[in-house]
Parts: sequence; structure tokens; C-alpha cells
Amino acid sequence: MIRRGFWLLTGFGIGVAAATKARRQLETATTRLAPSGVADQLRRDITGALEAGRDEMRDRETRLRHVLAAPDPINRRGNEDPGQ
Repeated sequence: MIRRGFWLLTGFGIGVAAATKARRQLETATTRLAPSGVADQLRRDITGALEAGRDEMRDRETRLRHVLAAPDPINRRGNEDPGQ
């Protein structure tokens, strides 16, 4: 009889723990997939892409200014960019 009670309580405890974990995962997923969560993620992605594009544009402009303003006449003829 003690064995049955032990396994009954053990099963009940495991069931409660599994249900609690599933509820937490579901709440996390609904928060992440809510319209405001998706909008925030999209805003972060677009902002990051724009910043990366601006940084690359500045770097490329710096390299071009270096090539085009160089005193070496070879670079003034439009030879390859040394930064690439």
C-alpha cells in the first residue's frame, strides 16, 4: 500500500511540474509572438541593418577618398581600390 501511495504522489508531482513548465513556455511564446513583440523585433532588425549599411558606406567613402585624393598618378587613373 505504501508503494502505491509513493508512486501516486510521485506521478502527481511530475505531472504538476510538467504542466507548470509547459505553461511557462506557452506564456513566453505568446509574449514573444504577440504583435508588439514582433514589432519590436522587426524594429531592432531594421535599425541594425540601417546602422550596418551606414557604417559600410562611411568605410567605403573613406577608402574612395583615399584612392582618389592620393598623390600617386596611378590611383588617379582609376585603378583598383586597395581596401578590397
